[in-house]
Amino acid sequence: MGAARLVDRFDRLRLSARITPRVRLTAQIDWFAKYDLVKPTEMSVVELIVGNEPMSTPNTNNVPPPTPGLPPVQPPSGRFIVQLFVVPGLIIGVVVLFVLALSYWKKREREPNYFLNQLDSDNADIRWRGASDLSQILKRQEAATLRWKADPKFALDLAERLDLAFKRLVEEESRVGAEIARSKDKDKHLLWRKLRVTRDHVSFLASALGEFHVPAGVPILCEMLKHDKAADINGNALQRRKALWSLMNMGENMKGYAKLPAEHRAEIAKALKEEAAKPGTPRAGWALTALYYLDKSSVPSQDSPAISKVETALAFCADADDRFLRELTAMAFNFWDGDQAEAILLKLANDKGHGSVLRVEEPD
Repeated sequence: MGAARLVDRFDRLRLSARITPRVRLTAQIDWFAKYDLVKPTEMSVVELIVGNEPMSTPNTNNVPPPTPGLPPVQPPSGRFIVQLFVVPGLIIGVVVLFVLALSYWKKREREPNYFLNQLDSDNADIRWRGASDLSQILKRQEAATLRWKADPKFALDLAERLDLAFKRLVEEESRVGAEIARSKDKDKHLLWRKLRVTRDHVSFLASALGEFHVPAGVPILCEMLKHDKAADINGNALQRRKALWSLMNMGENMKGYAKLPAEHRAEIAKALKEEAAKPGTPRAGWALTALYYLDKSSVPSQDSPAISKVETALAFCADADDRFLRELTAMAFNFWDGDQAEAILLKLANDKGHGSVLRVEEPD
Protein backbone atom coordinates (compact mmCIF):
# COMPACT_ATOMS: atom_id res chain seq x y z
CA MET A 1 0.00 0.00 0.00
CA GLY A 2 2.85 2.30 0.89
CA ALA A 3 4.62 1.51 -2.36
CA ALA A 4 1.52 2.37 -4.36
CA ARG A 5 1.26 5.70 -2.58
CA LEU A 6 4.93 6.38 -3.23
CA VAL A 7 4.58 5.64 -6.95
CA ASP A 8 1.55 7.87 -7.15
CA ARG A 9 3.49 10.58 -5.38
CA PHE A 10 6.37 10.19 -7.86
CA ASP A 11 3.98 10.56 -10.79
CA ARG A 12 2.63 13.78 -9.36
CA LEU A 13 6.18 14.95 -8.74
CA ARG A 14 7.18 14.33 -12.38
CA LEU A 15 4.13 16.22 -13.64
CA SER A 16 4.93 19.11 -11.31
CA ALA A 17 8.58 19.17 -12.48
CA ARG A 18 7.50 19.98 -16.05
CA ILE A 19 5.65 23.14 -15.04
CA THR A 20 7.38 24.08 -11.77
CA PRO A 21 10.80 25.74 -11.40
CA ARG A 22 13.68 23.61 -10.22
CA VAL A 23 13.79 25.39 -6.85
CA ARG A 24 10.31 24.13 -5.87
CA LEU A 25 11.11 20.61 -7.06
CA THR A 26 14.30 20.51 -5.00
CA ALA A 27 12.38 21.66 -1.92
CA GLN A 28 9.83 18.85 -2.35
CA ILE A 29 12.57 16.21 -2.66
CA ASP A 30 14.20 17.54 0.50
CA TRP A 31 10.83 17.23 2.34
CA PHE A 32 10.55 13.52 1.35
CA ALA A 33 14.08 12.88 2.55
CA LYS A 34 13.47 14.67 5.87
CA TYR A 35 10.63 12.37 6.86
CA ASP A 36 12.30 9.21 5.52
CA LEU A 37 9.64 8.76 2.87
CA VAL A 38 12.29 8.25 0.22
CA LYS A 39 15.31 6.05 0.61
CA PRO A 40 18.70 7.22 -0.67
CA THR A 41 18.55 4.80 -3.59
CA GLU A 42 15.07 5.91 -4.49
CA MET A 43 16.07 9.54 -4.10
CA SER A 44 18.85 9.02 -6.66
CA VAL A 45 16.26 7.61 -9.03
CA VAL A 46 14.09 10.68 -8.52
CA GLU A 47 17.04 13.02 -9.13
CA LEU A 48 17.99 11.02 -12.21
CA ILE A 49 14.46 11.18 -13.59
CA VAL A 50 14.09 14.86 -12.86
CA GLY A 51 17.61 15.72 -14.04
CA ASN A 52 17.09 14.05 -17.39
CA GLU A 53 13.82 15.88 -17.99
CA PRO A 54 14.30 19.25 -19.70
CA MET A 55 13.14 22.08 -17.45
CA SER A 56 11.19 24.82 -19.16
CA THR A 57 8.95 27.69 -18.31
CA PRO A 58 5.53 28.07 -19.78
CA ASN A 59 5.41 29.99 -23.07
CA THR A 60 2.89 32.70 -22.27
CA ASN A 61 3.32 34.60 -25.56
CA ASN A 62 2.68 31.57 -27.78
CA VAL A 63 6.07 32.20 -29.46
CA PRO A 64 7.65 29.04 -30.83
CA PRO A 65 11.04 28.29 -29.33
CA PRO A 66 14.08 28.96 -31.56
CA THR A 67 15.38 26.11 -33.61
CA PRO A 68 18.64 24.91 -32.12
CA GLY A 69 21.87 24.67 -34.20
CA LEU A 70 23.27 26.53 -37.28
CA PRO A 71 21.26 27.19 -40.45
CA PRO A 72 21.76 24.76 -43.29
CA VAL A 73 24.73 25.46 -45.59
CA GLN A 74 23.83 26.28 -49.19
CA PRO A 75 26.21 26.67 -52.19
CA PRO A 76 26.71 30.30 -53.45
CA SER A 77 24.42 31.34 -56.25
CA GLY A 78 25.52 32.86 -59.54
CA ARG A 79 24.16 36.24 -58.51
CA PHE A 80 26.24 36.19 -55.34
CA ILE A 81 29.41 35.37 -57.29
CA VAL A 82 28.72 38.25 -59.70
CA GLN A 83 28.27 40.67 -56.81
CA LEU A 84 31.42 39.41 -55.13
CA PHE A 85 33.85 39.38 -58.07
CA VAL A 86 32.47 40.74 -61.35
CA VAL A 87 31.04 44.03 -60.08
CA PRO A 88 34.22 45.11 -58.19
CA GLY A 89 36.28 44.10 -61.22
CA LEU A 90 34.18 46.30 -63.49
CA ILE A 91 34.52 49.24 -61.09
CA ILE A 92 38.31 48.88 -60.97
CA GLY A 93 38.46 48.60 -64.77
CA VAL A 94 36.47 51.80 -65.23
CA VAL A 95 38.73 53.66 -62.80
CA VAL A 96 41.88 52.43 -64.57
CA LEU A 97 40.52 53.46 -67.99
CA PHE A 98 39.62 56.89 -66.62
CA VAL A 99 43.13 57.40 -65.23
CA LEU A 100 44.71 56.32 -68.54
CA ALA A 101 42.44 58.64 -70.52
CA LEU A 102 43.24 61.52 -68.20
CA SER A 103 47.00 60.94 -68.50
CA TYR A 104 46.72 60.73 -72.30
CA TRP A 105 44.77 63.98 -72.39
CA LYS A 106 47.33 65.72 -70.18
CA LYS A 107 50.13 64.48 -72.41
CA ARG A 108 48.25 65.66 -75.49
CA GLU A 109 47.84 69.10 -73.91
CA ARG A 110 51.62 69.45 -73.78
CA GLU A 111 52.23 68.71 -77.45
CA PRO A 112 53.53 71.62 -79.61
CA ASN A 113 50.39 71.48 -81.76
CA TYR A 114 48.30 72.10 -78.67
CA PHE A 115 50.13 75.36 -77.93
CA LEU A 116 50.01 76.41 -81.58
CA ASN A 117 46.25 75.89 -81.67
CA GLN A 118 45.88 77.90 -78.49
CA LEU A 119 47.94 80.77 -79.90
CA ASP A 120 45.92 80.74 -83.13
CA SER A 121 42.58 80.97 -81.33
CA ASP A 122 40.34 83.97 -81.97
CA ASN A 123 39.42 83.97 -78.29
CA ALA A 124 41.81 86.24 -76.40
CA ASP A 125 41.38 84.30 -73.15
CA ILE A 126 42.30 80.99 -74.80
CA ARG A 127 45.22 82.64 -76.59
CA TRP A 128 46.72 84.07 -73.42
CA ARG A 129 46.07 80.91 -71.43
CA GLY A 130 48.15 79.01 -73.97
CA ALA A 131 50.82 81.72 -73.87
CA SER A 132 50.97 81.49 -70.09
CA ASP A 133 51.33 77.70 -70.11
CA LEU A 134 54.04 77.81 -72.78
CA SER A 135 56.03 80.52 -71.00
CA GLN A 136 56.09 78.47 -67.80
CA ILE A 137 57.60 75.56 -69.72
CA LEU A 138 60.19 77.51 -71.72
CA LYS A 139 61.55 79.37 -68.69
CA ARG A 140 62.38 76.18 -66.82
CA GLN A 141 65.88 74.70 -66.90
CA GLU A 142 65.01 71.02 -66.51
CA ALA A 143 66.18 68.58 -69.16
CA ALA A 144 62.56 67.61 -69.84
CA THR A 145 61.96 71.04 -71.42
CA LEU A 146 64.28 70.11 -74.31
CA ARG A 147 61.27 68.44 -75.83
CA TRP A 148 60.08 71.95 -76.74
CA LYS A 149 63.18 74.18 -76.55
CA ALA A 150 65.22 71.98 -78.88
CA ASP A 151 62.43 71.26 -81.36
CA PRO A 152 63.36 72.97 -84.67
CA LYS A 153 59.91 72.49 -86.20
CA PHE A 154 58.21 74.06 -83.20
CA ALA A 155 60.65 76.99 -83.32
CA LEU A 156 59.94 77.54 -87.02
CA ASP A 157 56.18 77.35 -86.40
CA LEU A 158 56.45 80.08 -83.76
CA ALA A 159 58.65 82.11 -86.12
CA GLU A 160 55.89 81.96 -88.73
CA ARG A 161 53.39 83.30 -86.22
CA LEU A 162 55.75 86.06 -85.14
CA ASP A 163 56.25 87.07 -88.76
CA LEU A 164 52.49 87.26 -89.37
CA ALA A 165 51.85 89.12 -86.11
CA PHE A 166 54.58 91.69 -86.82
CA LYS A 167 53.28 92.35 -90.33
CA ARG A 168 49.78 92.79 -88.92
CA LEU A 169 51.19 95.22 -86.35
CA VAL A 170 52.86 97.32 -89.05
CA GLU A 171 49.59 97.51 -90.98
CA GLU A 172 47.64 98.52 -87.88
CA GLU A 173 50.25 101.18 -87.10
CA SER A 174 49.73 102.73 -90.52
CA ARG A 175 45.96 102.66 -90.16
CA VAL A 176 45.89 104.13 -86.66
CA GLY A 177 48.54 106.70 -87.64
CA ALA A 178 46.36 107.91 -90.49
CA GLU A 179 43.37 108.08 -88.14
CA ILE A 180 45.35 110.19 -85.66
CA ALA A 181 46.54 112.50 -88.43
CA ARG A 182 42.92 113.24 -89.39
CA SER A 183 41.70 113.66 -85.83
CA LYS A 184 41.60 117.01 -84.06
CA ASP A 185 40.98 115.60 -80.60
CA LYS A 186 43.49 116.71 -77.99
CA ASP A 187 43.68 113.14 -76.66
CA LYS A 188 44.15 111.56 -80.05
CA HIS A 189 47.45 110.01 -78.94
CA LEU A 190 45.38 107.62 -76.82
CA LEU A 191 44.30 105.92 -80.04
CA TRP A 192 47.64 104.10 -80.02
CA ARG A 193 46.22 101.95 -77.23
CA LYS A 194 44.30 100.05 -79.87
CA LEU A 195 47.60 98.37 -80.75
CA ARG A 196 48.25 97.12 -77.24
CA VAL A 197 46.87 93.61 -77.77
CA THR A 198 48.79 93.12 -81.02
CA ARG A 199 52.00 94.52 -79.50
CA ASP A 200 51.68 92.20 -76.51
CA HIS A 201 51.22 89.24 -78.83
CA VAL A 202 54.32 90.18 -80.82
CA SER A 203 56.32 90.69 -77.62
CA PHE A 204 55.34 87.28 -76.28
CA LEU A 205 56.26 85.44 -79.48
CA ALA A 206 59.61 87.26 -79.65
CA SER A 207 60.36 86.41 -76.02
CA ALA A 208 59.32 82.78 -76.51
CA LEU A 209 61.66 82.35 -79.48
CA GLY A 210 64.48 83.74 -77.36
CA GLU A 211 64.17 80.71 -75.05
CA PHE A 212 64.86 78.13 -77.77
CA HIS A 213 68.19 76.43 -78.39
CA VAL A 214 67.42 76.69 -82.10
CA PRO A 215 67.78 80.33 -83.32
CA ALA A 216 64.98 80.11 -85.86
CA GLY A 217 63.64 83.54 -84.92
CA VAL A 218 66.79 85.49 -85.84
CA PRO A 219 65.53 86.82 -89.22
CA ILE A 220 62.24 88.18 -87.81
CA LEU A 221 63.90 89.75 -84.77
CA CYS A 222 66.45 91.45 -87.04
CA GLU A 223 63.60 92.75 -89.18
CA MET A 224 61.93 94.18 -86.09
CA LEU A 225 65.17 95.93 -85.11
CA LYS A 226 65.40 97.58 -88.52
CA HIS A 227 61.83 98.87 -88.35
CA ASP A 228 62.49 102.47 -87.24
CA LYS A 229 59.96 104.33 -89.38
CA ALA A 230 56.77 104.25 -87.37
CA ALA A 231 54.28 106.94 -86.45
CA ASP A 232 54.06 105.56 -82.90
CA ILE A 233 57.53 106.59 -81.76
CA ASN A 234 57.25 105.44 -78.14
CA GLY A 235 55.53 102.16 -78.94
CA ASN A 236 57.99 101.29 -81.68
CA ALA A 237 60.98 102.20 -79.48
CA LEU A 238 59.75 99.83 -76.79
CA GLN A 239 59.14 97.15 -79.39
CA ARG A 240 62.67 97.39 -80.74
CA ARG A 241 64.18 97.21 -77.25
CA LYS A 242 62.21 94.06 -76.48
CA ALA A 243 63.26 92.52 -79.78
CA LEU A 244 66.93 93.21 -79.04
CA TRP A 245 66.57 91.78 -75.56
CA SER A 246 65.01 88.62 -77.00
CA LEU A 247 67.88 88.40 -79.47
CA MET A 248 70.41 88.56 -76.62
CA ASN A 249 68.47 85.91 -74.72
CA MET A 250 68.48 83.74 -77.83
CA GLY A 251 72.26 84.07 -78.14
CA GLU A 252 72.65 82.90 -74.55
CA ASN A 253 70.26 79.94 -74.88
CA MET A 254 71.87 78.92 -78.15
CA LYS A 255 74.86 77.79 -76.09
CA GLY A 256 72.71 74.94 -74.80
CA TYR A 257 72.83 73.35 -78.26
CA ALA A 258 76.46 72.33 -77.72
CA LYS A 259 75.49 70.54 -74.50
CA LEU A 260 72.98 68.29 -76.22
CA PRO A 261 73.86 64.66 -77.02
CA ALA A 262 75.39 64.11 -80.44
CA GLU A 263 72.35 62.14 -81.60
CA HIS A 264 70.02 64.98 -80.67
CA ARG A 265 72.20 67.57 -82.43
CA ALA A 266 72.23 65.38 -85.54
CA GLU A 267 68.43 65.20 -85.52
CA ILE A 268 68.13 68.99 -85.22
CA ALA A 269 70.60 69.56 -88.06
CA LYS A 270 68.77 67.04 -90.24
CA ALA A 271 65.41 68.71 -89.62
CA LEU A 272 66.82 72.16 -90.42
CA LYS A 273 68.43 70.90 -93.62
CA GLU A 274 65.12 69.42 -94.73
CA GLU A 275 63.37 72.75 -94.12
CA ALA A 276 66.12 74.70 -95.86
CA ALA A 277 65.82 72.44 -98.91
CA LYS A 278 62.32 73.82 -99.57
CA PRO A 279 63.07 76.96 -101.60
CA GLY A 280 60.57 79.69 -102.26
CA THR A 281 59.36 80.04 -98.67
CA PRO A 282 60.58 82.34 -95.89
CA ARG A 283 60.71 79.29 -93.66
CA ALA A 284 63.60 77.91 -95.71
CA GLY A 285 65.65 81.06 -95.06
CA TRP A 286 64.89 80.93 -91.35
CA ALA A 287 66.02 77.30 -91.18
CA LEU A 288 69.19 78.11 -93.11
CA THR A 289 69.98 80.99 -90.74
CA ALA A 290 69.48 78.75 -87.70
CA LEU A 291 71.74 76.11 -89.23
CA TYR A 292 74.37 78.78 -89.94
CA TYR A 293 74.60 79.80 -86.29
CA LEU A 294 74.47 76.25 -84.95
CA ASP A 295 76.94 74.65 -87.34
CA LYS A 296 78.52 76.83 -90.04
CA SER A 297 80.14 73.80 -91.64
CA SER A 298 76.71 72.44 -92.53
CA VAL A 299 75.84 75.48 -94.67
CA PRO A 300 76.83 75.20 -98.35
CA SER A 301 77.52 78.93 -98.68
CA GLN A 302 77.98 81.21 -95.70
CA ASP A 303 77.45 84.28 -97.92
CA SER A 304 73.99 83.20 -99.06
CA PRO A 305 71.53 86.13 -99.17
CA ALA A 306 68.96 83.90 -97.47
CA ILE A 307 71.02 84.00 -94.26
CA SER A 308 70.14 86.86 -91.91
CA LYS A 309 73.21 87.89 -89.93
CA VAL A 310 72.78 89.44 -86.52
CA GLU A 311 75.79 91.77 -86.89
CA THR A 312 74.04 93.55 -89.78
CA ALA A 313 71.04 94.35 -87.58
CA LEU A 314 73.30 95.41 -84.71
CA ALA A 315 75.23 97.74 -87.01
CA PHE A 316 71.90 99.33 -87.95
CA CYS A 317 70.96 99.76 -84.26
CA ALA A 318 74.35 101.37 -83.53
CA ASP A 319 73.14 104.41 -85.49
CA ALA A 320 69.70 104.60 -83.83
CA ASP A 321 68.52 107.85 -82.23
CA ASP A 322 67.43 105.92 -79.14
CA ARG A 323 70.43 106.09 -76.81
CA PHE A 324 69.23 103.20 -74.67
CA LEU A 325 68.92 101.02 -77.77
CA ARG A 326 72.54 101.79 -78.63
CA GLU A 327 73.59 100.73 -75.14
CA LEU A 328 71.73 97.46 -75.56
CA THR A 329 73.47 97.02 -78.91
CA ALA A 330 76.88 97.12 -77.24
CA MET A 331 75.66 94.63 -74.67
CA ALA A 332 74.41 92.28 -77.39
CA PHE A 333 77.96 91.55 -78.56
CA ASN A 334 78.41 89.54 -75.39
CA PHE A 335 76.20 86.93 -77.03
CA TRP A 336 76.75 87.42 -80.76
CA ASP A 337 79.88 87.76 -82.82
CA GLY A 338 80.68 88.60 -86.42
CA ASP A 339 83.16 90.17 -88.77
CA GLN A 340 81.87 93.66 -88.02
CA ALA A 341 81.76 93.24 -84.24
CA GLU A 342 85.03 95.04 -83.50
CA ALA A 343 84.26 98.01 -85.74
CA ILE A 344 80.79 98.43 -84.27
CA LEU A 345 82.05 98.26 -80.71
CA LEU A 346 84.71 100.91 -81.45
CA LYS A 347 82.02 103.13 -82.90
CA LEU A 348 79.83 102.71 -79.83
CA ALA A 349 82.80 103.31 -77.53
CA ASN A 350 83.21 106.75 -79.12
CA ASP A 351 79.50 107.53 -78.91
CA LYS A 352 78.92 111.20 -78.09
CA GLY A 353 75.46 110.65 -76.69
CA HIS A 354 73.53 111.96 -79.66
CA GLY A 355 69.82 111.39 -80.04
CA SER A 356 67.28 111.28 -77.24
CA VAL A 357 66.47 109.14 -74.25
CA LEU A 358 62.94 107.83 -74.63
CA ARG A 359 61.35 106.93 -71.36
CA VAL A 360 58.61 104.52 -72.31
CA GLU A 361 56.25 102.95 -69.79
CA GLU A 362 54.14 99.86 -70.45
CA PRO A 363 50.72 101.62 -70.22
CA ASP A 364 51.81 103.99 -72.98
